[in-house]
Formats: sequence, structure tokens, C-alpha cells
Amino acid sequence: MPTATIPGTALPDASAGRMQTPVRALMRPGVIAISHDASLLQAQRAMLLHGTDAVLLLGPRSGRPVGWVTSRGVLDRLGEEPALMPAGAAVTEVPVTVEPSATAAEAAIALSRPGVGRLLVGHRPDAPPEGVVTPLDLIAVAAAS
Repeated sequence: MPTATIPGTALPDASAGRMQTPVRALMRPGVIAISHDASLLQAQRAMLLHGTDAVLLLGPRSGRPVGWVTSRGVLDRLGEEPALMPAGAAVTEVPVTVEPSATAAEAAIALSRPGVGRLLVGHRPDAPPEGVVTPLDLIAVAAAS
């Protein structure tokens, strides 16, 4: 069976065609975000409340994305007092933005970069994001029948 190449993968033609889906069609709308002055405890509560493994930390004044507070960052801080620690101490990923018109294949390339575990979807890095794309979203597209 012929394949299309995406870094690190070989997909059957049907999957390769699905990987041309624009990310606007597969993104999770909205972004769970917290302020730069939030505590680690507030970040943990936001993650639990929304059932997600990361929340976006927004910078002071500008409200621009600063980084992702991730479950990995939270685990690295276990044993410390989360109410007294800034959420920024658990940032483990920089925010990376893709255009809503980018393809799933382009998103897969962006997600294959070291330190990138999710993508913001938006027209500009300094504009409010429209949604998020995760590796699981791409797996769902590739595996769809």
C-alpha cells in the first residue's frame, strides 16, 4: 500500500488524506488559562476542574501566553507547598501557535519538536488563541475510518 511521509511516520493513503484536515476542524475550542500571578495550587485546581493535563499561563499586563503549566511540572513540585509557589514554577513548555488553516500534518511536524506537547491555534501568537491541538487530536484524525 502506498504511503505518505510525515516525520517519523508512514501513513496509508487514507490516513495521509485525513492529515490534510485543517486544525480548525480538529482543535479543542477555547483554552484553559490562568494569570501569571496564580499560585501552583490554583493551577492544580484548574487542571482538575477541567480534566486537563496543562493550563496556559498568561503574562502580566499583555495577557500573552507565557508557557504551559503541565502535569509534569506539577509532579516535579510535589512535596512543596503549592499555595505558596507561583504557577510559573511548573511551566515546562513554551507556547507554540499554528494558524487555524494549518493542516493536521503540519501540526504533527510542530508537535514532533522537543518540548512541544500541545499547540495553540490562532492567527497570531500575540492574539487570543481560538483553541488547542494535542497529539491525541491528531491520533483521532489519523485513526478515523
